[in-house]
Amino acid sequence: MGKDIKPIQGKQTPNPNPIGPECIRVTKVYDWVVISDRYINKVDIPKDCIARIKRCLKRAGQVTATCEEVLGSRDCEVAACRPAKVPGVEGARIVTLVLSTELRIHFFCSGRFICKFTVPVSFTDEVILCNPPGTEIKCDIFEVDCAVVLSRLLDNKVLIDLVICADVQVEAEVKLEVEAKFCGPRQAIPVENLRPQCDRFPLFPRQCPTFFPPDNCGCQGSAALQNELRTVAVRYGGGLLPVNGRLTLNTVICDQCTLSNSSLTVMFQDLPGGTDPAVDQSFTFFATQLNQPICSLATDPPAAFTVTGVGTIKLAGQEETNAQFLMIIDDAANTVTLAFREEGGVETIADMVVAISEDNISVGACDRF
Repeated sequence: MGKDIKPIQGKQTPNPNPIGPECIRVTKVYDWVVISDRYINKVDIPKDCIARIKRCLKRAGQVTATCEEVLGSRDCEVAACRPAKVPGVEGARIVTLVLSTELRIHFFCSGRFICKFTVPVSFTDEVILCNPPGTEIKCDIFEVDCAVVLSRLLDNKVLIDLVICADVQVEAEVKLEVEAKFCGPRQAIPVENLRPQCDRFPLFPRQCPTFFPPDNCGCQGSAALQNELRTVAVRYGGGLLPVNGRLTLNTVICDQCTLSNSSLTVMFQDLPGGTDPAVDQSFTFFATQLNQPICSLATDPPAAFTVTGVGTIKLAGQEETNAQFLMIIDDAANTVTLAFREEGGVETIADMVVAISEDNISVGACDRF
């Protein structure tokens, strides 16, 4: 017997709260330590308090004392930083901290309050922290414990024993791309009587998926060539002419898998002589906009990718103009293929296939969300 299956009618609506990439601004912790310091010292007792203590002792009373922190008096500041030699840790610093607080001392005679006074306390401590440029050191005293030692009074002074614990962090505000979705409130837990329940949670503005945040790159790579002899085909007389010269090429594509961390710079210096024409064929190119690379699927991880974009090109003796480029970085073949064309046209300005040492070329995969 067949099942009674009803056809789906109407229009299916998309998930109103999909998981997707979000860009958030957060405080990133680069280093974090907890320090503790003990401070034992004698402090002066005010004259009026000394007089009351002496009267209590003269009457054979029992003198006791307590110590407490004055609320709002905690302070921890960075006084100095100097480099520290810690193997494997760049940006290590020896940080001098000044920890301060204020204590309130209460004296009692046989349990009856007789006087009080406050004592400021300040001392220094040093700690080694990873403190790279652009980060900030935050110090927060989270615990203060003090006691009064009353074995005897010396020269109208009293001995205090203080322990301070501080939380020291190295942090910086950063922007992170995370995989997330908006969250709603949990259901309220009823107290005595049942409460009416809310069916909907607050709605949030939808993300702008077309341009922010940008997609992570699927692959990344780099190549470098510094002032080496190479042959480049450059436009001349309606065609392309091989020209010998010195070529400098530096490109980084999707550094840390982010397209904004990309660059391409090419400088070619024509060397006169041989079959080269008398006209100087030197040029420079700077990429101003790069598109997401297209990763090769031939290997996993990819060994090559193609990237396109636009930039500015300046031929010797001519005005700077815009140009399109197409570049293939092939780590397996240790080559970079580059072609420059007029913006919006098909005419080639320059073309090259450049061999690069394996130490100066790399291609790798990116983890995508």
